Amino acid sequence: MTREEAVETARVFLHGIYGDGPPTIVIDPAEAVEHSLAWTVLFDSQEHIDTGDFTQAPLLRLVVVFKDKSDVVFHPSAYTVEESEAWLATGQRPQRLS
Repeated sequence: MTREEAVETARVFLHGIYGDGPPTIVIDPAEAVEHSLAWTVLFDSQEHIDTGDFTQAPLLRLVVVFKDKSDVVFHPSAYTVEESEAWLATGQRPQRLS
């Protein structure tokens, strides 16, 4: 899966959640990061960018797009950095959260 495909997949996923807004979803393709099994795609709202008001920002701002197209999800906020890296490399969720 290419960066462009991952970003488009995230865009479709987010449109299904937020519709046409508000909030107005903004994705910078340069912020997409490739991992072994997935891409992470960072997004924000135009309202947050324009005002700097954190109450206008989405609560979760990272989407995980698995390269095999098996899943598109918000990145779990309970993961530590180490757990997140392991999940994105292996696809296995941390034991303590299973």
